[in-house]
Amino acid sequence: MMRTLHVRLACAALALLAGLLAVGSGCGRRAAPVDAKPATAEGPLATLTVVDVTPRVWPQTVRIQGTLVEDESAALGAKVSGRVREVLVELGTRVDKGQPIARLDTEEFDLRVKQAEAQVAQARASLGLKGDARDEDLDPREAAPVLQELALLEDARLNVERAHRLTGRAGLTQAVLTQEEVQARESALRVAEARHAAALNSVHEHQALLALRRAELALAQQNREDAILKAPFVGVIQQRHVAPGSYVTVGQMVVTLVRIDPLRFRAGVPERAATGLALGQKVRIFLEGVPDPIEARIDRISPALDVSSRALVIEADVKNAGDRWRSGLFAEGEIVFDARQQALAVPVTSVVTFGGMEKVWIVKDDKAAPRPVRIGRREGRFLEVLGGLQAGDVVLSNGQQGREGIVRVRREGADNSDDHAALLGQ
Repeated sequence: MMRTLHVRLACAALALLAGLLAVGSGCGRRAAPVDAKPATAEGPLATLTVVDVTPRVWPQTVRIQGTLVEDESAALGAKVSGRVREVLVELGTRVDKGQPIARLDTEEFDLRVKQAEAQVAQARASLGLKGDARDEDLDPREAAPVLQELALLEDARLNVERAHRLTGRAGLTQAVLTQEEVQARESALRVAEARHAAALNSVHEHQALLALRRAELALAQQNREDAILKAPFVGVIQQRHVAPGSYVTVGQMVVTLVRIDPLRFRAGVPERAATGLALGQKVRIFLEGVPDPIEARIDRISPALDVSSRALVIEADVKNAGDRWRSGLFAEGEIVFDARQQALAVPVTSVVTFGGMEKVWIVKDDKAAPRPVRIGRREGRFLEVLGGLQAGDVVLSNGQQGREGIVRVRREGADNSDDHAALLGQ
């Protein structure tokens, strides 16, 4: 009896559930609208900026690579031998022209100067020069040895004249002066003349010896001055080669001195462009980490091409106030050949790169479409177009906004006078 009651209750529950499901299904069919339409998600078109592709001033240039090198470099060596007493500079020390760099021990040089001074005094004494009397004021005919021989010469000349007068008088016998005596006096005269000439020669010889002693003194003094090594020009010490206590010989390097203001931009120009080079041409130099190019002009051109690289070496002076740049820096240069040449150009922002391909978004009949292009050099905010576009085309100013289909555009101003000046580097 209990089992029968349970079965009846289960059947009643199933019937109630089926009725509820039937009612819910009917309600859902009544809630759906008969005339419902799908909603659209499109919004208003954005306004994009476009630019016209037109020829712009694009100077003809050639790109070269080179190095900033020092204007002057000198390996300063000792002009005399000696022991280094002190070195007055270090690596990177800036020196002025004539500034002492190193000193040698001068004790030996001082002694040589004293020796030369004593020899000069000896030579002056032999000529009878005293006190402040100048060497060039001495008249050899007034020297004491010459005056002494001159007196003897005059006496011998008088004796000969007296003998001739005595032998020439009438009435005098031959016993007064013999012919042998006259000849003896004439011989004495010739000897006196020779001694006088020898005295003059001796004075000239002593004058020459004095000049020699003077030169030896000057040389000794110069050697003493050369014991102090001085800078021949304004520069910076690149390397120091010796230390105090070292013994250096003549010509041995003490320091290396370089001048880096100005620097020289030295580069090789390819053979194809070498014929168009001329002194004074404009060069723009680009350094790593320096945003703005350095303006310079060609100052020197090699007379011949390098046979190994087929390039012509040029140099341009670069002002380097305050030693801003260092010698040895790698640099790129751009030589302007024709400043009035024109080329098609687009803004840098117009070009986008995807998959290694450069393209722009061209707009025609209010529709945008991508177009591959071939890009050349960059000048400021513009890129040179070598292929893919022609004058009169219209492209999006910002290529990142490009999309295919209908677009609403706004034209950018066409004035490019500022760009013209920028391309010329003015």
